[in-house]
Amino acid sequence: MSSREPVSLESSALGEPKRMTPERWRDVDVILQQALACDPGLRDAFVADACASDEELLREVSSLLAAHDPGDEFLERPAAEGLGVLAAPARLTERLAIALAGRYDIEREVAHGGMATVFLARDVRHDRRVAIKVLREEVAAAVGAERFLAEIRVTASLQHPHILPLFDSGGADRLLWYAMPFVDGETLRSRLQRERRLPVDEAVRIVREMADALDHAHSHGLVHRDVKPENVLLQGGHALVADFGIALALEHAGGERLTRTGVALGTPQYMAPEQASGGTIDARADVYALGAVLHEMLVGESPFSASSRAAVLWRVRNEPATALATHRLDVAPFLDAAVQRALAKRPEDRFPSAAAFAAALSVPMDARAAADGALGERPSGDLAGERYDGDSAPRGRMVSARWALYAAGAALVVGLVGGWALARVPFFNRQTTSTAPANQWPSQPVSSGQWPVRSGEIGLAVVDRTGRTQRTIPANRPWTPRLSPDGKRLAYGAFGSGRGTSDLWVMDLDAGTTQRLTDDDGDSNDPQWNPNGSLLAYSVNAPGGKDVFVQRAGGGQARVLTSRDGMQFPSDWLRDGSALLVTEETANNGYDIIVQPADGSPARPYAATPANETAARISPDGHWVAYTSDESGRAEVYLDSYPKPGRRVTVSSGGGVHPVWRGDGRELYYWQDGALVAAQLGSAWLDSAPAVTARTVLFRAPYLVGLNTMYDVSADGNRFVIVGQR
Repeated sequence: MSSREPVSLESSALGEPKRMTPERWRDVDVILQQALACDPGLRDAFVADACASDEELLREVSSLLAAHDPGDEFLERPAAEGLGVLAAPARLTERLAIALAGRYDIEREVAHGGMATVFLARDVRHDRRVAIKVLREEVAAAVGAERFLAEIRVTASLQHPHILPLFDSGGADRLLWYAMPFVDGETLRSRLQRERRLPVDEAVRIVREMADALDHAHSHGLVHRDVKPENVLLQGGHALVADFGIALALEHAGGERLTRTGVALGTPQYMAPEQASGGTIDARADVYALGAVLHEMLVGESPFSASSRAAVLWRVRNEPATALATHRLDVAPFLDAAVQRALAKRPEDRFPSAAAFAAALSVPMDARAAADGALGERPSGDLAGERYDGDSAPRGRMVSARWALYAAGAALVVGLVGGWALARVPFFNRQTTSTAPANQWPSQPVSSGQWPVRSGEIGLAVVDRTGRTQRTIPANRPWTPRLSPDGKRLAYGAFGSGRGTSDLWVMDLDAGTTQRLTDDDGDSNDPQWNPNGSLLAYSVNAPGGKDVFVQRAGGGQARVLTSRDGMQFPSDWLRDGSALLVTEETANNGYDIIVQPADGSPARPYAATPANETAARISPDGHWVAYTSDESGRAEVYLDSYPKPGRRVTVSSGGGVHPVWRGDGRELYYWQDGALVAAQLGSAWLDSAPAVTARTVLFRAPYLVGLNTMYDVSADGNRFVIVGQR
């Protein structure tokens, strides 16, 4: 069934009808209400005069007046119904029972809404329970029986395990009805009213089932147009999308005349902006509604809730959806990014199909499988300093001059040698350094009572937004802490007992327990969680520099992701888990940012200039990369578009290093002269580059500056895990 546009009252230059607009409907409504106030004998003359030469306007107003004509047998009804009130339930039940006698036995009313009433009945011929939905008589009158029934039959052809099928339909005694299976369960709305929000995995599963149903219908040219929790039935915990195509049938059969009945097609909280504005509707409107439903299942409220329909529609058209991370910390960034994309204002910025949206909700798992299958295994118990490259044999350690330089710099940062070594690395020398005195490091830790190292050594602490210590984390020379996507675990590098190099550790922040993931002389460091928290990418000592490995976050064998001459270490995963942003050492001892696919295929450059670019972090929506560059002669923080750079924005002012995003993308943090700065960003993410609207110093601390980022931020921006030197 092809998509058709509602008829407009405005005529094109060719004399063909255009789409109706809200402004024209206000004209129709004014004339209609004034005509109804006239003496019936004067109405025709009044309408003809008010509509002047606008023939389409005249036809539309006249048709609406006809719907109010008490002489029309089809529209005869009690006076209360003339005021928009349904007939008494007992009367409607009796009429329906008489009209359907011999076909269906009406048992009782089970639901009542603004558009229809639902009855439980028994299908006499097939001896099965069915639900019969009866349209309000005002709606039925506006639609017209013949056209509605012709349209709704098209939806009966849909056969899918997650679509509630249409059994039967008809018209009798001025009633329009259709029959569906009676589901012994509840609606998604009922469950949300009871539980408010659902477990993440279950919410994702339900939406993927809905998406599968919608994609099937879209492939047959049908768009639902009214996807919402009320239209999703849960049977055995699985989704059944109901009333599929009913909104389309109503719109095509009755057009905008339905607005005169007080019934609006679509529900504001789930309507895409183009639908709310009366624009062209296609499958991407259903994708938008799916995103809104998933947002509500995860957060407990729709993304644009407000006190009135008008306020909701204004927010739908003008405000960006808030990030899930601002409401719920156990939502992985890739899910947050997928919902944000589904809720994009412009259809072309959304997923092209419901199937694509469903795939994005599980891409990290697919990427993990691809990575596991494509990357070479790192055998357990490998010799210290040896590397395993797929089918090649382990090679002995060969420390290059570049690696020696890196080791010297790292040695300084962990307090092993004097400050002269770090000064020999040009980029380190140009970066903004921490100058805060030791007594400015936050005091009063929650649990340990004291900063966990002696003066001059390095420690790891969790602080709040004011810099007050919430807890200290015992670790020997900690390095590059990273919070897991759900905020419950912390990965970092640190020296183990008797070890002269770093290993990877993962701490359960709630339980306070710590797991050691590596135990060798590979100097593992720079951990980065993949979007669903199942994998860690990290750097490992190798001949000629550092390589990037991948390992399951719970432990097990590690895999070589990429091996090249020189140093390389990961700084972030893309939001779909398909690749990593990696800082790579160049031939002239500088640094570039590259994009390394998770399947091990060749990397591509992202920021590769004569300047040094490091510490890249992807935005929550996946459209921007924040990074540090010394192009101006000193280190500053920049934003640039992704995947194609070229829309660069300067974030810091007067120097800055190591940007990290808040979960909703509205704040970007960086360090400047020992102070943590929060840069507030504007909301124009799709049409133009984000603008810095304010910069706020949150607190000062003896932050340890190095090549990679030595702190991390919780999704809500209220906790900071920092490596500092007392």
